[in-house]
Amino acid sequence: MAPRPNLPDLTPVYDVANREARRLCRSLGLPRHEREDIQQDLLADFLRRLSAYDPAKSELAAFATVCMRHAGTRIARRVRTERRAHHPLSLDDMLPGTEGVTLGSTLSTADSYAAWCGQPTDDIAALERRLDLARAGEDIDPDDHPLCAALTEHTPHEFGELGTMPRMRIYRRIREMRLRLLAAGLGPVA
Repeated sequence: MAPRPNLPDLTPVYDVANREARRLCRSLGLPRHEREDIQQDLLADFLRRLSAYDPAKSELAAFATVCMRHAGTRIARRVRTERRAHHPLSLDDMLPGTEGVTLGSTLSTADSYAAWCGQPTDDIAALERRLDLARAGEDIDPDDHPLCAALTEHTPHEFGELGTMPRMRIYRRIREMRLRLLAAGLGPVA
């Protein structure tokens, strides 16, 4: 069995690591569950530097405080860099150096928000969908146009509560519109 290295009492070092981890979490606005990870990072950094400790120059707790403050500065710099790299952008954010030009206005249809997030886009499918909806709109009875307009703002139940049309008639008209749209080739999106 290899002889154990002669380590000084590390109890005050744990207290320093705990205090510094709490301070870092508080100053960086990190959640509580991050404290143990930061404390481990601080202790690991301290143990790497322990060979440079000279008991004649200072106490172990003072040496640990200096080491952990420096390590804390590096951790804080890393956290801030990661936050800057992952800062969410809004499509309504103004672009610097422009007057009123937003990020969203610079994206073409092919580069829409979905494409920007990595989802595939298909302009042909979107065009076909618009043409199908226009054709289906012609298949809806003109007497049902006010009902369709009301259903864009209200549920069938809410519209029935307004008293403009009996609720049973609303549901019957919706069922007939669905059947006409199915006959026109527009079914539920899978």
